[in-house]
Amino acid sequence: MDSRLEEINNLLIRYSLGDFDYSIQPSEKYDEIDAFITNINMLGEELKTSVISRDYFNNIFHSVSDMLLVLDNKGDITSINKAVTDKLRYSENQLRETSINFISGEDSKLFEYIRSMLGKSNFLNNLEVVFHSLELSAVPVSLSCRYLFNQHQVRIGYLIIARDLSKIKEYENSSKETEKKFRKVFEDSSDCFFITDAEGKFIDLNRAGFELLKCTGSAINKDSFFEYIYDGNERESFLRLINEKGVVPDIKVKIRDKENTIIDCLVSANKIINEFGETKGFQGTIKNMTKQKEIENLFVRTIVDTQEKERKRIVKDLHDSLGQQLSAIKFFLSTLKSVKGKVAPEKYDELLTKLDSALNEVIEELSNICFNIMPGTLQKFGLSHAINELCNKIRLSNTIDFKQDIASDFPVLDKNLEVTLFRIVQEFINNSIKHGFANRINIKMVSDPAEGKLFIVLKDNGKGFDVKKVEEFTGSGLKNVKSRIESYTGIVKMTSKEGIGTMYEIMIPYNNYLPK
Repeated sequence: MDSRLEEINNLLIRYSLGDFDYSIQPSEKYDEIDAFITNINMLGEELKTSVISRDYFNNIFHSVSDMLLVLDNKGDITSINKAVTDKLRYSENQLRETSINFISGEDSKLFEYIRSMLGKSNFLNNLEVVFHSLELSAVPVSLSCRYLFNQHQVRIGYLIIARDLSKIKEYENSSKETEKKFRKVFEDSSDCFFITDAEGKFIDLNRAGFELLKCTGSAINKDSFFEYIYDGNERESFLRLINEKGVVPDIKVKIRDKENTIIDCLVSANKIINEFGETKGFQGTIKNMTKQKEIENLFVRTIVDTQEKERKRIVKDLHDSLGQQLSAIKFFLSTLKSVKGKVAPEKYDELLTKLDSALNEVIEELSNICFNIMPGTLQKFGLSHAINELCNKIRLSNTIDFKQDIASDFPVLDKNLEVTLFRIVQEFINNSIKHGFANRINIKMVSDPAEGKLFIVLKDNGKGFDVKKVEEFTGSGLKNVKSRIESYTGIVKMTSKEGIGTMYEIMIPYNNYLPK
């Protein structure tokens, strides 16, 4: 037997096993067997090309992230890609030869709808339906469908492309929720928020903006934000800054509303730039400074009133005490002058003694007034020594029992803070004696270096009061104490019970208020 026939037999066995990389070299006889060998080699090349193309197609088919389903002309599934298995949990064997209606619901007529729509336009896009997985969970999908034809242009079925919308739906829902939250912040803000186009015309304006500018919804796409800037120079300055720098942080301008009221405002704005660097508009905020100015004016008036009250108190102290005592001294001097040489020496010496005593009283009173204005001890030795001196002075003239618990390591502070705390302690003691009729006052001052905090507790055994009633009707003193402590980022807790006494608990973080 010709050995070439055995080679042909072996080659056909290889081809049957899918191995198309071998061929037979024809002999030099060029007879019928060689012609057969040539045809078999050509068949192997064709088979190899077909298999490679098929594998290439299968790789693409199964790597697509969208679900692909091939249907025959009756609507039954003949093939699916890996995405179908991953998302719906069905294997190809479970779905093969089942209708597309099976995964879209028992009562579904999806295939009938697809067939009717393709009959009209030969294609179907973006049809939103729900597929059901093996676990019966719903998977929202967007369907596209096309006819499938063979090489002779005979229709052999349908190709279904199904895109999973569940993640998209989640993203859309999340985006909507985020948009709602931002919209709520936008609308609920007490400051005006605005968005304009490149010409400055309003695109969006929140509720506070409509209220501030006294305009209505007709202002949108009609009114320019820049036209609301009252002063021409301020308008030009604003436009120059935002065009040069792209942002304007906190610039003071006068805004004129629709009722021609001029309002002092603080405006912050920035450009809205697209991906090509073009200005598409502006966005920003307008803060009404009227209330802040009122608060600033009230603060200034409070300072002036406090200074005026202090001046009046000093004048009253000088008039009521020093004035009378100096008048007495003047009287003694006049008496001495008039009786010189006319009275007995011992009588004259008695008048001199009274004059000396009166002068000592004046000096002591002047020292007390100076101490009340600003204790020298506070300036020289700090808060702890000044409070000890204050308690000792009051103890000498009143039947008050002071218990002072002042830590030896209590920090030396910035003088302004020390003066503030001294005044609070001084005022507490005065109120305890004058209004509370207390006979015992406790003062505790400690610090926590690790936390950088100081603690001051002031407590008396006076008659006490209803804190709420006092704050409501005559609470300016209490409010001043709170505002002074809060100005140093501190906290003060005031408690008082009628018949028991009053207590202030003060905490201030002091690291920022150490001497420089």
